[in-house]
Amino acid sequence: MSPWKYFLFWLFGWVIKAVTSLMFMTCRVQVFGQEIETAYLKEHKGKGLPYASWHRGLFFFVYFYRNLKFIVMASASKDGELATQATRRFGWIPVRGSSSRRGSQALQEMQVLFEKGHRGGLVVDAPTGPPCISKIGIIILAKRTGLPILPVMWNADKSWRIKSWDRSIIPKPFSRIIFLYGDEFLHVPADASEEACENLRKELDVRLCRMMYQTDHFFRFPGITDPRDIEIPEPVPMNELY
Repeated sequence: MSPWKYFLFWLFGWVIKAVTSLMFMTCRVQVFGQEIETAYLKEHKGKGLPYASWHRGLFFFVYFYRNLKFIVMASASKDGELATQATRRFGWIPVRGSSSRRGSQALQEMQVLFEKGHRGGLVVDAPTGPPCISKIGIIILAKRTGLPILPVMWNADKSWRIKSWDRSIIPKPFSRIIFLYGDEFLHVPADASEEACENLRKELDVRLCRMMYQTDHFFRFPGITDPRDIEIPEPVPMNELY
């Protein structure tokens, strides 16, 4: 990459940080279920924790967990440099790789960082979808490190949806945002077979889709004060969410 192009990417990162920080400062955020994270961090001091969600929510995740030295996987492509510069500006540690390129090396690098006590996140249906179907990487990472996976999800009452494969959500200024933590961790045994890992991957998808249904329907029911009180149909009707 030429010095001029790198400078433009570097500048892009700072512009994104300035614009999004100003915008998110106008939003009101309600967090539900964070006790599970608080209890884990108190009990396991110095131990890492991987979070999992869908790619559509990456925009706000980067801001919500800013300045915590969180780990994130960024694409190894040239376009991934844009994401790398933006996440660095928010105090994240990007590791370059994806399921299609340099994925194995990136997982190894992330494993080392998690074992050193870093927390981090994987948008598990990235980098190119399909949406709401996770890749196996997060399960492999949890198996290798022995760390539990914590699902998280959010939505806003007013937002833009980008016309991309993931339908990325960008909250509008002065919107109301709800952030939901899963009610339990997903554990992957160290001796889990390939079949067991695949079943756990599917289980993670189910949990994330159920949480997505609750966050996406929260603002449709004015009388509901907690998204966890929303009853979820089985199977989750994905056509209502995408």
